[in-house]
Amino acid sequence: MNIACVAMAMVMMLGEGSEFLKTAPKPRVERVSEEDIQTSLLAEVEGTLGVGSATNRLHLLEAILKPMYTALPKNQHGNLGHTTVRYALHRLFIMRHGWHIMGLGREADTSNFTSPTGVLKDHVPSYIQNLFEKQLGDKGLGLRELAVMASTLEHLIHQEVIGKLGQVYNLMEMVPTQSVTEARAHELFDIYMMVFILGENLKKLELPNARSLTAQMPQLYSGWNSTQEFVRRIHHNVTSDPEKGTLQELNFQSLSKVLEVVGEEFGTFQQTDCDDLKASLMKLEHRDTGRVKMSNFYKPGLDGNWQFTESVGYLRQLGALDESDPKNPSVVIANYVHSFANCIAPSGFYSVCCKDECEGLLGHLEEKIASNEATPATIVSIVENLPSSTVASPRRLPATLVSRLEDIATEHGGKVPLHGRLFAQWMHHAYPRECLFPHLSGTTSQQTPDEYGYDSGMDAVATQEEMKQFASLKNSASTVEDEEEEQCLPWSHEEELLIARQQPQTNLKESMFSGVRPLVMLACAVSLSLSLVRAFRTMSMPLKQTGNTKYIV
Repeated sequence: MNIACVAMAMVMMLGEGSEFLKTAPKPRVERVSEEDIQTSLLAEVEGTLGVGSATNRLHLLEAILKPMYTALPKNQHGNLGHTTVRYALHRLFIMRHGWHIMGLGREADTSNFTSPTGVLKDHVPSYIQNLFEKQLGDKGLGLRELAVMASTLEHLIHQEVIGKLGQVYNLMEMVPTQSVTEARAHELFDIYMMVFILGENLKKLELPNARSLTAQMPQLYSGWNSTQEFVRRIHHNVTSDPEKGTLQELNFQSLSKVLEVVGEEFGTFQQTDCDDLKASLMKLEHRDTGRVKMSNFYKPGLDGNWQFTESVGYLRQLGALDESDPKNPSVVIANYVHSFANCIAPSGFYSVCCKDECEGLLGHLEEKIASNEATPATIVSIVENLPSSTVASPRRLPATLVSRLEDIATEHGGKVPLHGRLFAQWMHHAYPRECLFPHLSGTTSQQTPDEYGYDSGMDAVATQEEMKQFASLKNSASTVEDEEEEQCLPWSHEEELLIARQQPQTNLKESMFSGVRPLVMLACAVSLSLSLVRAFRTMSMPLKQTGNTKYIV
């Protein structure tokens, strides 16, 4: 199994004295200059005016975001508030590329944006958002501004690709102005992808070590051969000249374009591994609950496999452990598949994670309902005809599930908020293998195995003794009553909403403001080139949050 094993393989190698990976390092800090952020933002703002290369990307992102934007709860000005913007962007990048953007999750630290050496990459989303909020006041962001912010992040990630390709050139003692042969291009791509997948620090690698690690990739990452084929296929598609039937010159510019596409499509490419991971867990699933008993979960590990060997503490931290029955804990399939245990290719800006299948289901509801809330009857009629990869349609929802939906509506005045914790929990019950069980904010945290080990001082990998201990639960006796209780998935009644329920306020002043928003955007672009560097170096105060707002992902 590719994604489930690569991180565990790396962690196990740490304990086996690898020459290149002797100790679990402190997660490295990466920064980007304020000038680079502002240059990228300026290019995207120009795109809103129909100039620059960003225009097409902006139109595409607007089209993708529009159904979600229409359905999301708005602030009193009819726009997206601070927390909702982050929620929307998180969903967009997971859906579009499988990117978990650092700094968009609820665990993001926005207490200090800048330093003399630049902005921490996981603070960049907050930095950009603050640029807009300073220009637009407390009005919030509209669809166009949301698309510009998303496009700016993609632009910066493309710049990161170019920078890392330049580092590979330096490593191989090449200059960007020279053309390369096909064989040389393949070696460049292989080293780049090794660094991309393992998260190695290029600045600390020497060429012999880089080549040695690349040679080890078939053992470290079972999908290495297919990854090479994937990159070469994109290489051919991007550099081929349809008119002449030949390949374009292989130079720094053409190779960087190849790697930009690779980065954007890698999440879709490795989704096959995510599907395989889910299928493997479903073979061990307990009675269609979307859960795997710990005794079964550890069976591959006890058989000497790297798959499914995460420790109980690490699973609990990820929110993948169901301990509603303390005597028989289990692993929640959806939470495990979409956890950081199965993310790869960590960069300063993002990690590549499994695409969230529930995102498509929620997106369908948003598109059909075109609102942030709906009656139980409306939701039931849509869901009963909405299939997933493991749930057939049409179907009749159990009475218990319909009753719970009605209870949620009663709590909120007759309609169900689509972006609350209770409805997310309801979706988990309706699609237990696709939709995550939503834990209360602050009770779980997504970390890589290395990060968990560094912060907790504990191993992310279970020992053989620990796995055997849980395996002994396999034959524990259970009564008929216990078996009936196991059919019911856990349900908690705590609600969390993106924003408090508010009615949009539309008046002449608001209408006038919406008409001049493009001019405000242009003013933002102009001010970037004049005075933002000085202004934003003083912005080290925490972002203001409203007491009613909670961010759930």
